[in-house]
Amino acid sequence: MKIALTLGLSLALVPTLAAQQVTVVATTLAQLRKSPDAYRGVWVRFTIQFASLGKVQNPFFTEFEASQYANFYGWADEQAIWKKSEYEDLFGLFFILKENDICSEIYKMKVYDRMEVVAIVRNVFQRQPWMEITELTNLDRRANTATLSHLYRGETYMQKRDWRRALAELSLAPGDNIPDHLRGQVHKNLAMCYLRLGEAGTAVQHLESAVELMNEIDPEIREIAALAKVRPESFLDRTLSNVQVEEHNRPMWEAFEKATSTDDEEAEAATPARPPAPAKQSSPASTK
Repeated sequence: MKIALTLGLSLALVPTLAAQQVTVVATTLAQLRKSPDAYRGVWVRFTIQFASLGKVQNPFFTEFEASQYANFYGWADEQAIWKKSEYEDLFGLFFILKENDICSEIYKMKVYDRMEVVAIVRNVFQRQPWMEITELTNLDRRANTATLSHLYRGETYMQKRDWRRALAELSLAPGDNIPDHLRGQVHKNLAMCYLRLGEAGTAVQHLESAVELMNEIDPEIREIAALAKVRPESFLDRTLSNVQVEEHNRPMWEAFEKATSTDDEEAEAATPARPPAPAKQSSPASTK
């Protein structure tokens, strides 16, 4: 009886969502996971990335059981899944009523496929939102293994302050058919490498692209771009001057400082020597 009633209510809600002009709140999966109680019983709209089908169910404390609902795992759209900790932070409490026509779409999806969904937080159990997805729209752009791999390796080299190798990796990241925020992250990382190496002009170009692509989800990018235009030297990695670097890998600022130092030495050598100042006679009291 409970199952039949639940099924009837779910089916009734789907067609009346638009008809009753129910308010749908735009949010993110990160926000839903952070404050699940605030969204209990609320209709929400957000974008996610598909990871895999699941087998989660909890018929004792929620209405979701495998005979009635399909289950799958996913990541937040803005999640930095090229980082191991983020990749492993899957969310698996998405459910679709099997009677819903959109359920068949889930079985066609591949890893990293993106979708905008409309859902309702049916339950909050163990501080997690259990959501029924009622609408689903497939999105064209998606992450790919190549981009994620180059981002991962690029940031690994950045952590080691090996800016040239990081640039080589990041420059290989495909730029076509990936989400804007992912492309923006590539531009941001490229910019930071160029700034560390003293190539401010190239860095600013990448920062401008990053601001355009990911300003809303990365507030600090605009601050970095502004500072890079007026004080690019503040980003220089001057620790490189204390290590052995091959000549062709030496950053621009080091070469500039070396040239400046050489010019100063030549100018000093060309200046006529001044006659020595007369020696002061020491008083007997100061003679040891």
